Amino acid sequence: MTTQPLLGWNSFDSFGGYLHEAAAFAQLEAFAAKLAPHGYEYFVVDIGWYGEYELKPGTMFPSPETKHAMDAHLDGHGRPLPSKCYFPNGFDALIKRTHELGLKFGVHLMRGVPRKAVELRLPIKGVASLTCADIADTSSTCPWCHYNYGIDMGKPGAQAYHDTLVRQLADWGVDFIKADDITAYPEEILAYVRAIRNSGRDIKLSLSHGGEADPRLMPVYRQADMVRITKDIWDDPESIERSYNAWQHWQPFTEPGFWPDLDMIPFGDLQTMSPEPEPGELPEGKNPSLCGKGFRRSDQLDAVQRRTFMTQRLLSASPLMFGGDLTTINDEVLALLTNKRALACNQNGVSASILYMRGDVQVWRASSRTELGKGWLGVFNRNPARQAEDLILTADRLGLPPQTQLFDVWEDAIMGSLADHPHLRLPSLGCRFIEYAGARHEAGVPALEPHQQPHVSPEP
Repeated sequence: MTTQPLLGWNSFDSFGGYLHEAAAFAQLEAFAAKLAPHGYEYFVVDIGWYGEYELKPGTMFPSPETKHAMDAHLDGHGRPLPSKCYFPNGFDALIKRTHELGLKFGVHLMRGVPRKAVELRLPIKGVASLTCADIADTSSTCPWCHYNYGIDMGKPGAQAYHDTLVRQLADWGVDFIKADDITAYPEEILAYVRAIRNSGRDIKLSLSHGGEADPRLMPVYRQADMVRITKDIWDDPESIERSYNAWQHWQPFTEPGFWPDLDMIPFGDLQTMSPEPEPGELPEGKNPSLCGKGFRRSDQLDAVQRRTFMTQRLLSASPLMFGGDLTTINDEVLALLTNKRALACNQNGVSASILYMRGDVQVWRASSRTELGKGWLGVFNRNPARQAEDLILTADRLGLPPQTQLFDVWEDAIMGSLADHPHLRLPSLGCRFIEYAGARHEAGVPALEPHQQPHVSPEP
């Protein structure tokens, strides 16, 4: 069980399904230099690491008609292996380097058993009389990825397949599994839980979207470490609104060891392996459908929206999985990801709840688990129509003593006390992220002092 939300990097937003060996090593070294000193730990290779893709000649880019690979690299027992296309030397050196840097290594898996393993009737390791075809539920498929069939957990050999799959990953040194298309399939979730226990290795389990997450499955979800509660989140205002709604719905269920996950942080350079097709590159009428969303770009959020997006994840105690290209990350984004006060709020592990609403303005509050009289406020303007909103903070509205001291986290500035009735002006889709503490004279409550962020120089 994890007592704090997990922090890490995931390859999906910046590479889709097309992370390759050289890029993985470059991202890993940048991760160790830029995020690891601030507590980020998990380096996760997302979907496609076992896919054998058709590439554009002379490049590492997928064919513009390719979303998911049409072939998968499997061993003789139907378990995925790093693709010869993108990881010709396997994962050994990458995992070794991850651990040398004091970090954890993770991989993505689709729910079920590879269709190729079913078609070839590959034997399940350790169960010589059964094949992958014997456990497959061919009626259970993912609507957006053709790699796998679901597994009928009532069939002999079903748990054995999960056990041997996870045991192989454990033997490689994998520390984190993102199981995808699974939140609607409790029996297959429990199969992973059992397999991880049987592996003898401390492997964190992340459950990703497979239909809407269902609070009625909480007893099952709580046996994993984090659970996606939204469909894919991207660099657009719609994703910010979707995150508010998911956060509010799932806030009552957050507790140490169970972290509702608002998905990755899509800041910086995205979809780096998905260049927009040249004119005439695709057959007439054919729409490109690469893995991820859109084509190669820098994120489309502005500075105000990025602060709001990040504040949602900090106050909700969501796991923080950055998705952008770490080799090109800029100072603004890095400062949002590594702000000491901001991370303290997230790692406090308490999901804020709505305290006060007025029109499109909402005030959310999370209290410190360890320090009396301390906590954090998020004051949000949810108006999407480019209309600014004003709010005066008062002690009675917030349920805090008038002498409570306020500190603006993103501006790194003391705001005074609630007795001063601070006036906030909030731009459309903007926010103020505030740390509060008892007055200086209250015993045991620390004063709020400005925190000087270290200067971060971009890599040459």
